[in-house]
Amino acid sequence: MLVSVDIPDAAALRRAFVNSSRSKMASMSLPSPWPLPHAEDLDFLGWVDPKAPRRAYLVIGPDTVDELTSIELRVPSATASRKRQTMCDLCQTTEAPDGSLLMVAPRAGSRGRSGDAVGLYMCTDFACSLRARVPLKPHQRSLTGMPDTRVPALVERVTAFVDRVKA
Repeated sequence: MLVSVDIPDAAALRRAFVNSSRSKMASMSLPSPWPLPHAEDLDFLGWVDPKAPRRAYLVIGPDTVDELTSIELRVPSATASRKRQTMCDLCQTTEAPDGSLLMVAPRAGSRGRSGDAVGLYMCTDFACSLRARVPLKPHQRSLTGMPDTRVPALVERVTAFVDRVKA
């Protein structure tokens, strides 16, 4: 889980960005209210910048990766995105109220500065952690008694995405 006691403050989040410039991070806006509701149930934080709707941010905590890591994402323009149900690559559902969009993150370092990027379809509300914790319906449960692995799988997928951005 990302946060159990300490919620990162704005300064810590800005210092943790691996793929953005200092000037962009200085203009980053936190969502209101901060900290996010249900933050203790989240494996990562994510939000669209309220003042720059084409930018979004993903933050993963030191409980999941080595250190607090923040990533800037590019959100497609409203005209470029069509309203259709697309499966989120993180929580692997189509249940987000506004669907999923292809979010693109510039890679860290010189590769990102030269235009290299990685992308993933993500729920537009970034509530993947909450969706992964919704109890399964009876018809979705394993007949063999296998445990529900949605939360560990979500953590694995978001960690792999962060690793791809940092590589």
